Amino acid sequence: MGNEKKHKAGVFLEKLLINNAVTILFCIICVAGIILAKQPLSFIVGEISTRLFRNLILILALLVPVWAGMGLNFSIVLGAMSAQIGIIVATNFSVSGFACLMVSFIVSIPLSLLFGNLTGRLFNQTKGQEMITGMILGFFAKGIYDLVFMFLCGPVIPIKNQTLLLTNGIGLTTPINLEADTKGAINKMWSMSLDQAIGWGLIVLLAVQVAVLAYKIGVKREKIRWAGQYKLYLTAALLAAFKVLCAASKTVLFALQFTDVPVVTGILIFCVCIYITFLSRTKLGSDINAVGQNMNIAVSMGIPADKIRITAIMISTLLAGLGQLIFIQDIGNFTTYTAHENVGTFAIAALLVGGASIKKATIGQAVLGALLFHTMFIISPIAGKNLFDNAQLGEYFRVFACYAVIAVALALHAWKTVMAKRVDDSESEALEEKEAQRAA
Repeated sequence: MGNEKKHKAGVFLEKLLINNAVTILFCIICVAGIILAKQPLSFIVGEISTRLFRNLILILALLVPVWAGMGLNFSIVLGAMSAQIGIIVATNFSVSGFACLMVSFIVSIPLSLLFGNLTGRLFNQTKGQEMITGMILGFFAKGIYDLVFMFLCGPVIPIKNQTLLLTNGIGLTTPINLEADTKGAINKMWSMSLDQAIGWGLIVLLAVQVAVLAYKIGVKREKIRWAGQYKLYLTAALLAAFKVLCAASKTVLFALQFTDVPVVTGILIFCVCIYITFLSRTKLGSDINAVGQNMNIAVSMGIPADKIRITAIMISTLLAGLGQLIFIQDIGNFTTYTAHENVGTFAIAALLVGGASIKKATIGQAVLGALLFHTMFIISPIAGKNLFDNAQLGEYFRVFACYAVIAVALALHAWKTVMAKRVDDSESEALEEKEAQRAA
């Protein structure tokens, strides 16, 4: 019995390490980078918070195509392009402030849905090769985008706002700067310190969980097993631990109070998370998962697989347009011809760092990946400079670290798949041996 328990514990530990190999690796990298960077906690927390709110919707836009079995959607750059086109249109008509962002989003909606529909149709013709197709499609779309805004704006497409044009009257200038009242218009609507945001967020989450539990007991007359309410207990424990940490450490409290978070942007992110969660529990979500698990079985069940795949890409592209709009309003400007180029690469790298794969991705993995990836993105140039005593090498280290993430994560995912198969095989062999012993 003792050997059997040790074997089960060993198998469990091995599975745990294999399933979280990517995340564990980058946790180690981030911790080592923070130690080497030697930066104050307030700086690190502030930068991570800013980048998290700025980029998270773009990462969440990748989830639905993964559920549909289409892998990592490199074609979200088309959604980013639709948001930039919306901003160009709004700026051309001299719309500023929050109205500029609203007009930009309204313009981007039909464009992103159109681009998503065409992309989904293309993916249906290249089943099994969606990732490389999406990458090449992004390059192709960039060529058309550059043609329109570099050569057709001015001579063919009339531009009302002359500040958008180059001095020769052909093509748009770069970068395009948002008006002072447009930059950060969403962020400025409501902000609070990070310690207040975390505290109130946990309190609201706890209140919602208690309300749901009370509804089940009082209205639905369900019998609740209190031992199984681990989410409620975990939220209460996190709230208590957070309050104790803030009271015990002045450094942590100062770093949290020093950092302001955009509440409205956070609410938008929360709404996107709620929508994705709700989608997963609808018939459409069930069909998307069925197509992702086995397309042939889904078709035999009467599910229109091709339409479902197109819908998944349209949702992804629409969310990417919203994410790029949030990103640009936070920055305050964008380079006209290159701002969308790395959208897919960085979002996919962050999702992979969080432990996702080309077959499975969750909201939690997206959030964790955003935290780890952008922590590495912030501290890697400083750590590289301190490690090599050369600013240029430090910047090279940053670029290398960012672009190597996808390669390393995919390699580890392939290794993880092989190791998981070996573990499953060893478990099945152990069961067969045990059954043979019982039969004897």
